[in-house]
Amino acid sequence: MPRGASTVMVVRDSSDGPMVFVQRRVSSMAFAPSMFVFPGGGVDAQDGSADLDPAEVARLAERMQLTAQEATPLLAAALREVEEECGLRLDVADLVPRAHWVTPPFEKRRYDTWFFAAPMPHGQEALGTTTETDHDAWVTPKSLLTAYAEGRAVMLPPTVVALEQLARFGSVADFLADAPLLTVVSPELVDLGDRLVMRSDIP
Repeated sequence: MPRGASTVMVVRDSSDGPMVFVQRRVSSMAFAPSMFVFPGGGVDAQDGSADLDPAEVARLAERMQLTAQEATPLLAAALREVEEECGLRLDVADLVPRAHWVTPPFEKRRYDTWFFAAPMPHGQEALGTTTETDHDAWVTPKSLLTAYAEGRAVMLPPTVVALEQLARFGSVADFLADAPLLTVVSPELVDLGDRLVMRSDIP
């Protein structure tokens, strides 16, 4: 059974368009070693009893097509992980659901992950506050996608897709106002005869 998880694209405006905060996981990590990721992690037991604004939980749960009880630990994990990993304190009202990915069955470590976006809070500073990463930076999606294409950065498919989507927008406001279809994306292996490829149906 995949473990519930949440990850957050913290975004801010710049003269080059929207930027997003990313971190590179250390090479010793069991899952996604040396890969660029957004702050996030697995749902913990205490997340289910988090004290969140009921009205905001209900609003977000409806958007995610979940019950409030199902949404609460995912939302709480998103807020907790962002604070633990980059020192930012977000409000649940800041979270915007962006995508829902499930790790393929052939992977040993599987996660049922919700991707959220959130604006960079005023008066706060994003810092690399975790031992799980060795580099953090604000990047434009195009710059990191270029590094990925040139082999200078390693990322999982959900991160690549999220960056491609962010690159389509000229401002954080427009990105956060977008409401993508939130269907579950679960990559699968496809045998093309001479090679195996990963295929995903992206909404």
